[in-house]
Amino acid sequence: MILWKIMAASASFTMLLSFAALCSVESFLTPSLHAHQRTLQPAPTIRMLKRYNSPNGSTSDATQSATNNGPTSIASETTDETSTSESKDSMKKFSQDVGHVLHELRGLSSDPAIPRHLMGRSNALSYSKSWTLDDWETHNSRKRYFRYLWHFPRSRLVRRTMPQQGALMIWTLLFLWIEHQFPHKHHIPLSALGTVSSFLAFLLTLRSNQGLGRLDEARRLWSKLILNTREMGQMIAAFVYPVDKQVALMLARHVAVFGWLLKSQLRFTKKEDVVDIVRTMLPSPLYKEDADYILSQRQKAAAVTTRIRQVLAHLGKQHRLTTAEEIAIDHTAHALSEILTSTGRIRASPIPTLYTSHTSRLLVFYLFWLPPALRMSGLSGGVTTLVSMVAGFAMLGLDEISHLFEQPFRVIPMYQMSKRSMLGVADCFTCRPPALKGEVREDDEEGLSQRELTGYWSTTDISTVSDNIME
Repeated sequence: MILWKIMAASASFTMLLSFAALCSVESFLTPSLHAHQRTLQPAPTIRMLKRYNSPNGSTSDATQSATNNGPTSIASETTDETSTSESKDSMKKFSQDVGHVLHELRGLSSDPAIPRHLMGRSNALSYSKSWTLDDWETHNSRKRYFRYLWHFPRSRLVRRTMPQQGALMIWTLLFLWIEHQFPHKHHIPLSALGTVSSFLAFLLTLRSNQGLGRLDEARRLWSKLILNTREMGQMIAAFVYPVDKQVALMLARHVAVFGWLLKSQLRFTKKEDVVDIVRTMLPSPLYKEDADYILSQRQKAAAVTTRIRQVLAHLGKQHRLTTAEEIAIDHTAHALSEILTSTGRIRASPIPTLYTSHTSRLLVFYLFWLPPALRMSGLSGGVTTLVSMVAGFAMLGLDEISHLFEQPFRVIPMYQMSKRSMLGVADCFTCRPPALKGEVREDDEEGLSQRELTGYWSTTDISTVSDNIME
């Protein structure tokens, strides 16, 4: 019995020592565990945005103090909220940046990059402008015959064919002088030259049709660009914006500059021509990396579709988009990439040069022998000169038109269509339809009306804005 009591006392004493040792270890490790837990705790969204906006990627002093020392004072929290509002994007900022591009950076009504001899007068009807209903009324008016005759001396085609017409005039007068010096008269029938003129007319007509076909295809591609950028904007506003507003606005800014980037690529313009637009739509410091990435690429428009697919893959892996939504956005991104390829094909591949050179040689041959054939067929010198100049203007003008339309991106109104594309993308976010019955919409811009968000429509009175520009 005594031995049993001694063993029980020893076991109790051992348990007491173990419990005391465990309490001492726990009291020793508790501060370090708490500190470790504070270090591994994810930072709030405000501090994450502040870290993203800092130049070197490190947190600010106030954020570091809040992380290590717990809650800060009310004044510090107010400062954090103010800096957060400045670092976040919003619908109002997006609308203001679009208005800055449309009315200040690119506020002209016509493209200043198109030469004057292609654009014509400021009030002249031109394919290089986007037509309104008033332009169509003027174009279809029966007074057009008198208008075209009245403005013939200032015609753009006359100015473009003037060097060739001058050379033909000099050759005609020179031949008349040579013919006057030699009294021997020879008769040359026009039927021999008429055989050549038939082949020449066929070649010129076929080449003009090819040039008009390239022009029509390029114009259709740019109409598809306006369509697909608007479709992309609507899908981003409907699918991505309810999920992540910041990512949706970032994508909207990328899609809004797509037309300007493609225009710069097709017009062979310098990189500086789009830097101001990219820096405005992707401002620092929030989108500095995106702007630097686009401006450093060889094909800047392709960088936009790359960014769209990157975001699409990211949201898809997080299961924040349905499969149908992913397919729809990816299909539209593919359509934008297809436009890049198709426009690049038109710019890189002209009408076969062998066909062009053969037509030009035959045209020079015909115009060289036209004055002698007319004069030696019995016409007077004045009639010979007049007919030669009229025939030369007709054929040289047709050849010049075919060469002009062969490179369609010099004449189509890409300037106005880029503005239309940007307007369409912006309207997808600022002109959202009313909420459906039972739909829960968490919108940061509930305090702003559509009139306040669509200030980029006009710099004067928005009530006078009409959508009569043809796309």
